[in-house]
Amino acid sequence: MKTVLYIVFYYPPVGGSGVHRGVKFTRYLPEFGWNSIVLTPNPKLIKQPKDYSLLKELSPEQKIEHFFTLDARWLFKIFWGLNLPQVVNWLNYHIFKPDEDIISLPFLHRKISSIMKRQKIDLIFISGPPFSLMLNVLWLKKNYHLPVITDFRDDWSQGQSRLDNPPPESFKQYELQLEHQVLTKSDKVIVANEAIKDNFLSIHSEMSPEHFVVITNGYDEKDFQKDFPPRETEKDKLQIVYIGSLYGRRQPAMVWKVLIDLVEQGKINPEKISIHIFGPNYRSFVFKGYENNQILEKIVKLQPYLNHSQVPEVMSQADVLWLFIGAGPKSDAISTGKIFEYMRSGKPIWAVINPQGMAANILRPSGLSFIADNENPVDIANSLVNLYNLWQEEKLSVMPDWDYIRSFERRELTRKLAGVFDQTLNKINPDKMNNLD
Repeated sequence: MKTVLYIVFYYPPVGGSGVHRGVKFTRYLPEFGWNSIVLTPNPKLIKQPKDYSLLKELSPEQKIEHFFTLDARWLFKIFWGLNLPQVVNWLNYHIFKPDEDIISLPFLHRKISSIMKRQKIDLIFISGPPFSLMLNVLWLKKNYHLPVITDFRDDWSQGQSRLDNPPPESFKQYELQLEHQVLTKSDKVIVANEAIKDNFLSIHSEMSPEHFVVITNGYDEKDFQKDFPPRETEKDKLQIVYIGSLYGRRQPAMVWKVLIDLVEQGKINPEKISIHIFGPNYRSFVFKGYENNQILEKIVKLQPYLNHSQVPEVMSQADVLWLFIGAGPKSDAISTGKIFEYMRSGKPIWAVINPQGMAANILRPSGLSFIADNENPVDIANSLVNLYNLWQEEKLSVMPDWDYIRSFERRELTRKLAGVFDQTLNKINPDKMNNLD
């Protein structure tokens, strides 16, 4: 067996959407000849929801090493509470470059050095965001003769967060240089969708497309191998469920305006529809502009954060799953992790998204999607009324393409990752590779 040192910031018991990619990769890598040592921050210090149920998904043999870090998000929370976001912006663009987790690097380097002395490592795999972790490529290449592969779950210098909150020009140039160095120094670059790959190639045009490999997010079949009980409440309502966080551009004011208009026009009976939003969400953000609207109070309910083990059951009991990606530049590049578990549920998916984007491209072949243009209130209204009427007429059904959906199963995605590991190791040191079991 070969061993990969897997450096990742979000790993159990830390919860959230960014965690599952690492959990599933490490769970299935041993089936394809790779053990992993996970190097991740001490979870007690990370300002992130905890999901202890995820620990059950890890193999008892999984090796995990922790490094110390100071999470600047605790400091940011104070400034946000004081309504001083400009202070957070200044710190991010002048002190914490490229992001606040840069302060973890000295502690991380010390821990890597310790692991290298104690363990035989064949390859290093770094997943981000945070993108400051990617700077380890430069340090590792200077200090160790090992292949390093990077994994980009999101866009970096041209991602949505940079476009929505533009940094100073000096920061932009600094970050572009870092991005170029990391990409070129990486022996291979994994990206979570084609749009991220295309964006990197458009910025760094001298790079070869073969330097990048697309491995999407996915779902784990084991999570769905249970008999879930039918819904016991709201049996007389069309129940729409959203799972995850609403933040940044994911502010559903346009959807609320459409829903209110449809109720007032008599096209939807507010007694016959409910929307449940599960996640660590703030009422002030979710209902911004509609804080005291009686129609929304009746229809929309904020629910607590779900442990990942609870998600398949909640999805199975919904009539419709809601996918929402906010409009604006680069909305076409977003393919949130929930898409794949939504598809595996086999439920109708109401997707208020960019109809020309990556998420739409992934969803359409599934046979499950009802896609509405996230910039077009008429389109949103028509799609919602269509779902409502189909449900009333007991005709709300879908025909999932299971062969297509199964292509996103986590074991198969991990097989592809292990293949990239093997090819990279063989290319760098074919003699060593041939001698490995």
